[in-house]
Amino acid sequence: MNEEPEETEEMEEDSIIDIDFTKMDWNHYSDTYGIKGEIKEQVDDFIVKELASHDTGEGDHLIVKLRKQNMTTMDAVDKLSKMLHISRNRIGYAGNKDKRAVTEQYVSIQGVEEEEVRNVYTDEFDIEVIGKGGKIGLGNLSANRFEITVRNLKLPADDIKDRSQKIVDELGGKMPNYFGEQRFGSARPITHQVGRLILKGDFEEAVWTYIAKPYDEEYKSIRKVREELWETREVEGAAERFPEKFQYEKTLLYHLTKNPGDYQGAIKRLPEGLQTLFVHAYQSWIFNRTLSRLIEEDWYDEEYEIPLVGYKTEFNDNKPDEVLQEVMEEEEVDRDDFRLPEVPELASEGSLRRAFADFRNFKVAEVEEDDLNMAKNKMRVRFDLPKGCYATVFLREIMKN
Repeated sequence: MNEEPEETEEMEEDSIIDIDFTKMDWNHYSDTYGIKGEIKEQVDDFIVKELASHDTGEGDHLIVKLRKQNMTTMDAVDKLSKMLHISRNRIGYAGNKDKRAVTEQYVSIQGVEEEEVRNVYTDEFDIEVIGKGGKIGLGNLSANRFEITVRNLKLPADDIKDRSQKIVDELGGKMPNYFGEQRFGSARPITHQVGRLILKGDFEEAVWTYIAKPYDEEYKSIRKVREELWETREVEGAAERFPEKFQYEKTLLYHLTKNPGDYQGAIKRLPEGLQTLFVHAYQSWIFNRTLSRLIEEDWYDEEYEIPLVGYKTEFNDNKPDEVLQEVMEEEEVDRDDFRLPEVPELASEGSLRRAFADFRNFKVAEVEEDDLNMAKNKMRVRFDLPKGCYATVFLREIMKN
């Protein structure tokens, strides 16, 4: 596809194999030059509300609406479980929402009464009781509604509106259904790398990649800690070097301090949802690489579902599955790797994901002077996306940074 020329970076030398795991330059589907700009400069620049209908009246779960900002869904669920003195497993939710955002989603809590929830007080999130119902599981929603501010725009207001609308018209209501960068880690894209290492049975490198692999986008102080640990692999006293909010790094290091060399056991100390996410993130990485290559070759099928590869995946005799197998060969993985005999609870039989997704109700709400960036403009847009689709993926078509 035609895009404005951009500078490229050389492949990093510490790639696990001859694939740049840090480069997420997926091909765009639209040809029109983007408006550039930045998102998430402020937390309330990114607002997402879950569109779902949960029947209430009977059931052993309390349905609540969770409103949070600047924290992950897993962190919010973890804090809520501690406040209610219950297991995390008794709290269900439909999906992970962005950390640096203002988000609203439904959560189910098993075996608690309204009064217990109403007595929970924290300035980190709000909860509103909706009623009684069944457990909310992953995917139990219809869509998400977004309201996002794009800042630091150099173009005149009319050009911003016209170019954005032209791109949306060019897309025709369809967008490449990539997984967004947050699936892999925005500041440290290591989640999929850890997943691949777990698949290959290299738990030691998986643990150290999660704890210590450094990236420039992190704050200098924490990057320095990671850089030193990446070189030394010294466990003793390392947990205390991480601030309190880095609880998962600390959990791994505390386990290794008490159980030297037990890297597989260390992984199992992490929340089950995070362990599963490692494998799912790697499936997502393979999916993105496959879809990007197909778009580069001008392939399009609005109904086709590309496999999220697992040990039960069956390949068809067609272009998408041929490209998928090529990508897997380059990544040096095969279907049987997803059986994970050493950690069978993380095994994945695979599933399917549409190559292209619908977007609806796009509207440029306003374009005005950017109050955070001198002599620049900002644009506020609204749109709806189906469950499992990423607003950042839709916006990258419009921005093309």
